[in-house]
Amino acid sequence: METLLRKYLAAVDLVVIAVCAIFAARATATAIEAGMAGNVPSLRPGAHVAGPAPQGPIYSKQVEEILKRNIFCSTCPPILGQATTAGPPPVPELQKTSLPLKLLAIMYAPPPADPRWSMAIIRDNDSKTAGPYSVGSKIREAEIDDIDDTRVYLNFGGGRREFLELLDAAPPQPGAPAQPAPAAPRDPLAAELDKGIKKTGENRFEVQRSTLDSLLGNMGVLARAARIVPETRDGKSIGFRLFSIKPDGPFGKIGLQNGDIISAINGLEMTSPDKALEVYTKLRTANHLTVGLERNGQKVTMDYTIR
Repeated sequence: METLLRKYLAAVDLVVIAVCAIFAARATATAIEAGMAGNVPSLRPGAHVAGPAPQGPIYSKQVEEILKRNIFCSTCPPILGQATTAGPPPVPELQKTSLPLKLLAIMYAPPPADPRWSMAIIRDNDSKTAGPYSVGSKIREAEIDDIDDTRVYLNFGGGRREFLELLDAAPPQPGAPAQPAPAAPRDPLAAELDKGIKKTGENRFEVQRSTLDSLLGNMGVLARAARIVPETRDGKSIGFRLFSIKPDGPFGKIGLQNGDIISAINGLEMTSPDKALEVYTKLRTANHLTVGLERNGQKVTMDYTIR
């Protein structure tokens, strides 16, 4: 037996080495398989790997949104349209006022002058009265919030605004034949001015009370007799400058000239719209007027006696 083992010892060694090699190879394969399996998620029987989520709209589960959908077409837009964000309420359209008012004249103070210097002569057709109004003045149930060269804007509150038009003309009647333009009439106050205003000296005049009342009662004619513009100097208001004065008009008849700057009346400085309105209200009862003005850089005083 010992002789037999010695004879086949080399063969036994080869068999042992082969068996060890098989076991080593099997162990190595098992280790590699375990390492690769650790990086792959485990799958349950019958499960499959989920692919990327399909791209598409995500619908709201709110009842209002569900009712808007078209159940027969998943890709169609909502039946009731897309929801819109509520914005501010629409601004009412600006329209001509229905109040019985008539805009007779405007004294417009363009920028950069203070808008409060702008003044409008407005007639109330119900009360048959006319008077000057500035920005902020109340007239009936409205407030004047702006004056430009041809319009006066009325604010009734609550976003409601209307306007008065200076150049408003009555529309022609349908089917009425066109009438020829009438000849320009003579100033209706010309005869009254010739009779009621008398020059008594240098820069001194005598005015009949009836003539003054006629002028103040016809503010449209008076306002059109001259263009009155606020005058400022060094950023401060110093009065009103007169333009477009006609020699036979009301201002020309009492000795005023183009370019004159009226700075004070009866000691009241004409430096604000409030002062101008105060002077206007006192004209009807005044017996004497002293008007301080600047003419060609010189101070001039005009004196008027009202009888």
